[in-house]
Amino acid sequence: MTVLDWLLDSDPAIRWQVLRDLVHAPAEVVATERARVATEGWGARLLALQGEDGQWAGGACFPARSFNWRAENEGQPWTATLPTLQLLHDFGVDPRSEQVRRAVALTGGTIDVADLSPAIAAGANPG
Repeated sequence: MTVLDWLLDSDPAIRWQVLRDLVHAPAEVVATERARVATEGWGARLLALQGEDGQWAGGACFPARSFNWRAENEGQPWTATLPTLQLLHDFGVDPRSEQVRRAVALTGGTIDVADLSPAIAAGANPG
């Protein structure tokens, strides 16, 4: 098995980027694979953990229940909404998805959908 085969035999979050950057597959093939991020693998798992309030771990930047996570050994800060959105951005999830839009609205106010990915990456509130 080659390294390329190994990369292609992985999660959709990896596979679509390999198809785009290493295989130079047609844009339609890359888009089809990228769309799978929200429904399969790591991206789907993160989206499934989103709370009914639209957040992850109940908080925008930190988990809601633990302000002293080191002492309590729970609620790691990277489980909250903003770091999760960063991961979803890096995985390539569609920023126009309803789940992402709802979470972004809770963490930063109004963000233009066209600027959603850079805004998530920077944690910015351009609106």
